[in-house]
Amino acid sequence: MIRTLSIAAATASALLAGSAYAAASGPAQRLDALFSQTRTLSAHFSETVQNANAATVKQSSGTLAIAKPGRFRWDYEKPYKQLIVADGAKLWLYDPGLEQVTVRPETRALAAGPAALLAGTSKVEGQFKVSDAGEHGGLNWVRLVPLDNESDYTEMRVGLDGQGQLKELRLDSKLGQSTRIVFSDLKRNVKLDPGLFRFTPPPGVDVVHQQSPAAATGGD
Repeated sequence: MIRTLSIAAATASALLAGSAYAAASGPAQRLDALFSQTRTLSAHFSETVQNANAATVKQSSGTLAIAKPGRFRWDYEKPYKQLIVADGAKLWLYDPGLEQVTVRPETRALAAGPAALLAGTSKVEGQFKVSDAGEHGGLNWVRLVPLDNESDYTEMRVGLDGQGQLKELRLDSKLGQSTRIVFSDLKRNVKLDPGLFRFTPPPGVDVVHQQSPAAATGGD
């Protein structure tokens, strides 16, 4: 069972310097400032997925690391282990329980989804209709609606604290499923081991090569 990120996975690379956030005029410019100010990012995350009836169908947690451009790593640790690694060219999805690795071209897998924004391979303007979504839960929210009608989600909402730092992502799929990703212990522009973004399939696992542009991370 492999996830579809956007960052989620992923959602999901960024923190922003408060000065850049304050100087940016509209919501799209604020988000672009948020993403552009970050070269690397590491964090813990918790993810909750609800179905169309608002019933929780999955809760998971783990760690993430992002290094621009186009490299990220999502380690799902609970309730079971999964790993998603983008090395700048390929996207690797490893499920130890299934003893299976799925590999796709990264540019096609990420497309213009949330993962592309977080990994620095896409910009907000031109990919989304962006609007302010008000303040609630102690966060300032920005709403992004994909301009691509073939996207598998209807909208993404980005929650920022008073300093303009990324705290939460929420995604709604066309099937009525919603995903909430909450970030903690965020560290921006710290040195990360390049080995985090390299993946070699373990001996004996099945390796499945896909050319499909299916999205990568954030929900099942």
